[in-house]
Amino acid sequence: ALKSSLRQSSTRSNGEGFEIQAPAKPYQVSVSFRFIVLTLLSSALLSFTVGRAVRVLLLEGPRGALLWPHLKSSMRNRPDYHLGAGKSRKDLPLPQMMDGKEVPHTVYTSKNFDTAASATSSSVLVENTRSVADSKPEAKEESTCASEGGSCSRGKEPVEDDDDDDDDDEEEHLPAGQHLLVDMKDVDGTFLNSEELLAQAMVDVVADSRLTLLSYHCHTLVPTGVSCVGVLLESHISFHTWPTEGVITLDLFTCGAAPLLPVLPVIERLFAIPRPPLFEGEEVPKPGVGWSHVLRGFRDAKAHGDTDALSSDDLGVDVLGYLFYDLKEEVASVQTPFQRIDIYNLIDSRSVNISDYQRSLSNDGSYQAQHPDLFAPNKVVFLDGVKQSTSKGDAGYHESLVHPCMFMHADPKNVAIIGGGEGATLREVLKHDTVEKCTMVEIDELMVTTSRKYLKEWSDCSDIVGSEEWCVDDPRADVRYEDAVAWFIDRFGEGVDEKEKKFDEDDYKPFDVIIMDALDPQVNIPFAEVLYKQPTFLQAVYDSLSEQGVIVMQLGDAPYISDPHDTIGRHENRAIITSHLLRMGFQSVHVYEEKHSDFGDPWSYLVAMKDFTARTNWYLNVAEIEVAIKDRIKHTYSGKSALRFFDGATMMTYQTPHKAFETIYCRNKPVPQGCDEISKGFSKSRPNAPVSSFEVKASQVGDQAGRGIFAKVDIPKGAYIGVEQSMNSIKVTPTTYDIISSHVEEYVEAAGFDAVVEFLWGYGFESNLYGEISYVVDSTILTFVNHGCNGTYNAADAGSTGTEMTADEFDAEYFWHDPYNLVVARHLPYSQSSGDVALRGIKAGEEILNNYLDFTSSEKHWKADVLDLRNQCLGKGVGSITDYESGKPRTEAWRKDEGEKQD
Repeated sequence: ALKSSLRQSSTRSNGEGFEIQAPAKPYQVSVSFRFIVLTLLSSALLSFTVGRAVRVLLLEGPRGALLWPHLKSSMRNRPDYHLGAGKSRKDLPLPQMMDGKEVPHTVYTSKNFDTAASATSSSVLVENTRSVADSKPEAKEESTCASEGGSCSRGKEPVEDDDDDDDDDEEEHLPAGQHLLVDMKDVDGTFLNSEELLAQAMVDVVADSRLTLLSYHCHTLVPTGVSCVGVLLESHISFHTWPTEGVITLDLFTCGAAPLLPVLPVIERLFAIPRPPLFEGEEVPKPGVGWSHVLRGFRDAKAHGDTDALSSDDLGVDVLGYLFYDLKEEVASVQTPFQRIDIYNLIDSRSVNISDYQRSLSNDGSYQAQHPDLFAPNKVVFLDGVKQSTSKGDAGYHESLVHPCMFMHADPKNVAIIGGGEGATLREVLKHDTVEKCTMVEIDELMVTTSRKYLKEWSDCSDIVGSEEWCVDDPRADVRYEDAVAWFIDRFGEGVDEKEKKFDEDDYKPFDVIIMDALDPQVNIPFAEVLYKQPTFLQAVYDSLSEQGVIVMQLGDAPYISDPHDTIGRHENRAIITSHLLRMGFQSVHVYEEKHSDFGDPWSYLVAMKDFTARTNWYLNVAEIEVAIKDRIKHTYSGKSALRFFDGATMMTYQTPHKAFETIYCRNKPVPQGCDEISKGFSKSRPNAPVSSFEVKASQVGDQAGRGIFAKVDIPKGAYIGVEQSMNSIKVTPTTYDIISSHVEEYVEAAGFDAVVEFLWGYGFESNLYGEISYVVDSTILTFVNHGCNGTYNAADAGSTGTEMTADEFDAEYFWHDPYNLVVARHLPYSQSSGDVALRGIKAGEEILNNYLDFTSSEKHWKADVLDLRNQCLGKGVGSITDYESGKPRTEAWRKDEGEKQD
């Protein structure tokens, strides 16, 4: 017992009436141990009661309200749940750690909401089976993702210090990743409704992909379906299933640099489980798989530039990033020392139905089975992610590249190809029986061998009579695996000594045609810069051509009418190469486009000729081209046409450049010639003096001038002269005139041809717009307009200058022509027959006079025509029509002169 000493007090009287308190006496109080224990227990009980009450009021009440729907859900109330319908968490597979990897230190946070629609709900976390003492890594791990290890991080992560100073640096993790989306159909419904099987497949995908699964969470839904999401060290994997429909959609995102595409076959193997047959003999469809691969986030442009296949518009976006191909199958992916080659088989439901393709593989006698090539997948070739050609557009692209330039040359024997590793350009060249040798200079030998293995049809010459199964084996083919730039400079560059040639003599033989089947000018890589911007190389190419030589190159996608001039923007290389070709001396340059190359946009090409007269072959008509094809193109063993796409009508579409070319050409500064006049066509504000405003009378120019044209009304300055019928003129093409003149030269008795030639010489005017000489004769009475001597002409071309007295008969510059004028190229008939204008006001009754100097366009005729007009104006001679009508046809003298030249 405890005792306390207390003082007892007492009082007494002091005799004066006061009481005096005596000192207190001490006393003791005893407290038992039992009392103390009971007191403590009572206090604890009171504290517990108060705390419990607070917990119930503040915590258990809200929690109960939150979980009430879950407690009443089917997960708790299904009678068969505890009888096997639900599976315990221990039946689900655990995430696996790869050898050498540590379980990372992470914070796991989870919150469950209403699971009334779930039959089961399971969460599984990766387990750390090693102690902290054993968890020290033996070697430093890479900090990249996917198959290279590492994890996604925010910004920069510090790297653990060690003895190496270099390890003190920080490694940057870009805020970017790769996203793989996969849709599968016709999958086994039992598999799609099994949480265990699906979870195992997910764990296996992660393991086979060498990723790190931290945890996953699955719900088996009511009545069917499973949804799972797995948290990866690298990001996540998730899927949802529709067992009744046999469909599963899955996505996998990683932030690592390692490619995700190799994971696709793993996903397909583990998830695309075919359903069992519903009855004996049923042909079960193979599960269909659609997928897309997308680069996400933000990455360094230097690391993912134009040459990165995954970030390219063609392969990365249009193919890998497009989910809705019925078939998207990788045929090959090859990294060569120079480039990456990707080949895919594609079926787009917008053009070919997958069921038609599958039926074409059968032998059921259907149209599809009889014509399997029409329903086959489109095989597409990419170089560094840029589309190069396709099986659907092979003929459209390669035939439009090769044959226009080949037929521009009258007899191409020696041909060169720059690039062309697929072999298709070589295939088209070898179809011409004039070709004796074709040198193909391709830097990438692996590109050629890869094409032979996976693109056999591109270089298949087995059907060409006299060729080989592989075009490269054709005896006319000479394939050089060298840098084309160095190859041409070493043989044809400036400073090559004729006496000290290093190579075979045949290497120095000029080429009749050169075909550049190389990179698109828009591709922003160094080699493209060399091809299209290096004057040394281009000059060597020019010097390697024969006098009648022709070069052609592809210029990438055709321009839009809304584009700026080529000197600005992504078409800069096109402007640069055109400028170089003109400066080097090409006499005629043309652009054209083809819409059937399967590149999405129409594809453009440029062809250039060293000799201006070669453009005559560019403007052959349909029949002439068809005859040239018949005479030159080799026969085939199958009897089919060797050309699948190119013909005369196709060539006609190339002769006139598209409006967009003209439009952006005229956006140049200063504005090119013709843009303000020819391009705008006939002006509605300019008055016109119709043909009915004129009459035929005897000319007042001279006694022997013959007929003349006189105005019946006043004509204001600048008015058109008979423009309404100016396009109805008689046109004689260079080839037609050549036939007529050759008959005049060879057959003396061909008097009818003499009359035709005299008619053209007397009434027509020459034009070289089509290369060789052609003639245009006015089909109205205006053909009788005479020449105005000494500059007295009052109606002529608005730009007419000079007279027969002041003209220099030796001035060849008078015939200077613009080798590259897209306005004239688009408006050749207008340029040739646009009519004259009144150079001043013309009074009624006044004779209309023209400047005949404008009627001559050939250097070989210039001197004779100047002297002839001069003599007529001096009264020393008469015109050719007067000579002919007086019995002195000039064709006789011409025939005699030509005969003497031949002698």
